[in-house]
Amino acid sequence: MPQPRAELDSGYYLQHFNELLQFVTQHYQGVLSADSSGFIRDFNALSEPGRQLLVRMLNRKGSVFADTELHYAEIGATTPLLDELTQAGFIAPLTEADLADFWLRLTKDTLWQLLQLAQAELVQQGLPDAVSARKSQTKPQLLGTALKLPVNWLALISKLPQRYVALRRQDALNYIYFLYFGRIEANLSLFTLRDLGIRQTGQFKQQFSPRFTEPAQAQLAYQLAKAKPVIIELGKQLKKQPDNAAALLSQWQDAVAAWPVPDDNALLLKRSERCYSLGKLAEQYQLNDVAICFYQHSNGFPASERLARLYAQTGDEQLCRQYLQQLLDDPGCDEEWLFAEDFYRRKFADHSSGAKPGHKRRSQLTQLLHDAPLVGVDELYLGKAEQGLMAHYAARGYTVFHAENNLWLALFGLWFWHELFEHSDSALHNPFERRPRNLASGGFYQQFESEIEHKLNQLAAPTAASTLLSALTTHYGKANSLFYWHSDLAQQLLPLLQYAPETNGVSSLAPILRAMAQDFSRHSSGYPDLLLIKDQQLAFIEVKAPGDKIQRHQLARLLALQNAGFNARIEKLQWIVDPNRLYVVLDVETTGGKAGTDRVIEIGAVKVQAGEVLGTFSTLLNPGRYIPSFITRLTGINSAMVADAPSFADIAGKLAEFLQGAVFVAHNAKFDYGFIRAEFARLEQPFDMPQLCTVVNMRRYYPGLASYSLGKLCEEFEIKLTNHHRALDDATATVELLKLINARRCTPQLATK
Repeated sequence: MPQPRAELDSGYYLQHFNELLQFVTQHYQGVLSADSSGFIRDFNALSEPGRQLLVRMLNRKGSVFADTELHYAEIGATTPLLDELTQAGFIAPLTEADLADFWLRLTKDTLWQLLQLAQAELVQQGLPDAVSARKSQTKPQLLGTALKLPVNWLALISKLPQRYVALRRQDALNYIYFLYFGRIEANLSLFTLRDLGIRQTGQFKQQFSPRFTEPAQAQLAYQLAKAKPVIIELGKQLKKQPDNAAALLSQWQDAVAAWPVPDDNALLLKRSERCYSLGKLAEQYQLNDVAICFYQHSNGFPASERLARLYAQTGDEQLCRQYLQQLLDDPGCDEEWLFAEDFYRRKFADHSSGAKPGHKRRSQLTQLLHDAPLVGVDELYLGKAEQGLMAHYAARGYTVFHAENNLWLALFGLWFWHELFEHSDSALHNPFERRPRNLASGGFYQQFESEIEHKLNQLAAPTAASTLLSALTTHYGKANSLFYWHSDLAQQLLPLLQYAPETNGVSSLAPILRAMAQDFSRHSSGYPDLLLIKDQQLAFIEVKAPGDKIQRHQLARLLALQNAGFNARIEKLQWIVDPNRLYVVLDVETTGGKAGTDRVIEIGAVKVQAGEVLGTFSTLLNPGRYIPSFITRLTGINSAMVADAPSFADIAGKLAEFLQGAVFVAHNAKFDYGFIRAEFARLEQPFDMPQLCTVVNMRRYYPGLASYSLGKLCEEFEIKLTNHHRALDDATATVELLKLINARRCTPQLATK
């Protein structure tokens, strides 16, 4: 029986805010700025109703409020409290800087009041016709009129019956939020979700160390955090005012130059990210010299790639060559080395290497994909490449899992669970955090190097499997931000641990997990799609369907696995047409054109294999509603004809059985498939089949026809079609189109796996 949800105390919001301030005061006293310390001191000096009202305002959107919006039963009269908050400096009357938020929050009625005040003032100035507005106009129209008027809006706002105030000391508060959350988080909803029992806390350590211990370190981190949304807004502004790009970005050059280069890796990474974002903006507006400046301030990949490409664009071959050689000699990560090696080879390898003059060299990624073996997979899995290859190998006796990144993230998380989540020094800095903050910067490895190396050596120990299983059962279901739990996680992890190759007593898993510990952000994604297990051998497959590309980080993970001793490879899929493939060609007639609201009134289906009809399925259906007259004119089906017909629920089982194991074929398959899926959904039954659309494929294999409607195609190819718009007749005619399509499809010669 479900437990009743907890109820919040009427003063919950003040309790949460006090909890946050107490935590920050306890853990960050040494890095609090004078303004933030003053904020906390002055807040604590307020009366309790004053604190309640201020927190209510802080938890609402915007920074401008009318006193008429601030009535709360538990607080009481607001006028003396607003005076108290004004005297303490937490709020103030509006200034020009507050008008943008004022206009945004203004109601239409108040805006109309302001326009009346403006009109009265303009009449006194001898401009009686300046306000051309009607109350019936929309708020945006009225606002457009208001913003054009030559009046002192602050003076007029002061004449309104309601009192308007704006929040102050916001930067000091945002710094407090930043110290607690590690980001500028302007609400305390996590506290509320915790108290309601929705957000899980307490599953990890309960003693927290500060994320910053040096004031300069904390201030730089805060400046970089504030810069992120400002840079995003700059991008939006430049889209509207591209001519201002040079001037605005040059201002950022000065700001970036003023940012110190920190010793802390996490801060260095954040600084680099901001510089990279600015460089991309500069490139977008063809300010390549400015972009180069920003990229030079950034540290490592991917800014290094952009720098090399810009050096090449400038025509300075020597500088480009030297820089690429520098990256090759001392790469910051696998992706950086792969880029530099590939770009250098394509730019500077001479023709004696075998490339023909004028011949465009393939990139390493393109070449690798080009050379990957082809695997024939039944068209049954069109659009589901991984499932298709899983079925291919399962039929050959392999145990197959769709593993991708989660397999490695789960192994990493479980093997180092104590250091990540429970150690007194782990980088969890408040009860809500679910991922150590020093993972991305490499600080995790630096902090726990000896413990990590000891555990990496234990991967090859006879007790490794039992150690992992113990961690999995102990911590199963605990919410974390590294990996997700699922029922067959143990079935994947234990063979991975047991069958991983070893070299000199060291598991091949060790270099993979070490790289994740040292640089988690670059080594936490890009892992191959599938894990194959057979005869105590492991293989990892990156699946690529026709048209797919391989990304550089995927190549980096493949090479890392290969270098560690694993069988890891790319396999390309080629859809094959099985001559014995089973098809069901289906047509529906409906009460209208929307699957979500209209219903099926007739189904006709023909089962076909190797061009031969194996059976048919045909029935009228009672839709439980009136059939519109235009449908009756189109199909000949009226409400009387379906009055005694079965409902879809009555025939769903037989239809599902008829469709089992087949490809769903229809003329405009999206329509028919959508209606059948919607009918099954109403019964809370899943419906998922591979589809083949005869409209799409007739266009592909028989291009240039005037029309691809069923009727016109039947005329073109002399296909018998009687009773058009009756389901079984249309499905029977569509079978002939399927035969025409299959006659032009070919089965490529593929390597047998």
